[in-house]
Amino acid sequence: MKKITLLKWSIPLLLVLTWFMLSMFNHLIDKQVTQANQQVTKSKQLYDKSTQQLNTTIDGKQPNVSAATKKLNNLFALDWTISTQKEFDGKAKSMTPLVTQEVVDHSLDFKPDTDRMMTQTGVIMVFDHMSFMPTSASDTKVSGKVVVFVKSHYEGKPEATTRFVYNISYSPESDKITQLDRIGTFQLQSDSTVL
Repeated sequence: MKKITLLKWSIPLLLVLTWFMLSMFNHLIDKQVTQANQQVTKSKQLYDKSTQQLNTTIDGKQPNVSAATKKLNNLFALDWTISTQKEFDGKAKSMTPLVTQEVVDHSLDFKPDTDRMMTQTGVIMVFDHMSFMPTSASDTKVSGKVVVFVKSHYEGKPEATTRFVYNISYSPESDKITQLDRIGTFQLQSDSTVL
């Protein structure tokens, strides 16, 4: 009888102790997750602050390079964010205010799509980002190379990234792109023997 009574009281007591232990364990885990999230937030804030300081330094010391970078970002967002044939056909009109007439007349990016490639392929393209490498900068002209990263996908297939390489020039006086020569695509190749 004593064993049954002891057993009756020990099971609930064990359940309460187990619940208490699990609660304490859960509390410790929550505390660690909270601390980790705070560290991530603090690291991101420091990174953002340092990036902002770098951008401010570039803006202050090389305002023409900064202006060219902003203009190029705007241009490539219009040029390479395309989901329909209609958007492809209309992109030249929306890009024209950002460039000189010479660019409109000679750049591949302003040529009409006579083959209706968007309709034929159904590929959707989105401008992801660009890397601008200025080679010269003065009060009258900024020149350099740009690698434009474009993400594309087709009917739920895995996303692909294409890198288009351009020679560019920008005029700070007119605030327009004066050269936009697409010279090809960039392909990253590696020697598997060093991997």
